[in-house]
Amino acid sequence: PFGGASHAKGIVLEKVGVEAKQPNSAIRKCVRVQLIKNGKKITAFVPRDGCLNNIEENDEVLVAGFGR
Repeated sequence: PFGGASHAKGIVLEKVGVEAKQPNSAIRKCVRVQLIKNGKKITAFVPRDGCLNNIEENDEVLVAGFGR
């Protein structure tokens, strides 16, 4: 989705909680992001404790490290 780039900017659409697969039971804090360059919508993980509190809807974010 990044079109060969390592980073991409996007607009936050909503905050979501993604449930982990078995045997874990955590709710991963993620955001739905629409990429600016091609309009694709992706789900991005928000690292660290409490970082989701700093992100609001319609914020511009930098997404990095897609795939492996």
